[in-house]
Amino acid sequence: MLNSRNVREVIEQELRDLLLEADVIGESDAIDDDLFQNDVNSMMLARLLIQLEAEFGVDPFESQADIADIRTITDLARVYEQALDGAVVGAGA
Repeated sequence: MLNSRNVREVIEQELRDLLLEADVIGESDAIDDDLFQNDVNSMMLARLLIQLEAEFGVDPFESQADIADIRTITDLARVYEQALDGAVVGAGA
């Protein structure tokens, strides 16, 4: 089962991979919690969300979360944690 640390680590790794691919950061550069400080544009965010849906098997923006409320990695981790918790509860019902 993924915990909040694992969710955040997955998000950071997927984001790092996208930023490296776009040549926005180098291997040793730190990722800021603020997505926009990391130079994440709308296309990168869309690709990140596709990767995260494939990784986690849930789409928190399908019914409960609003993408306009997402500004940070912490925000993103929170909505995925909530969606994963809901998926577990739904599977157990």
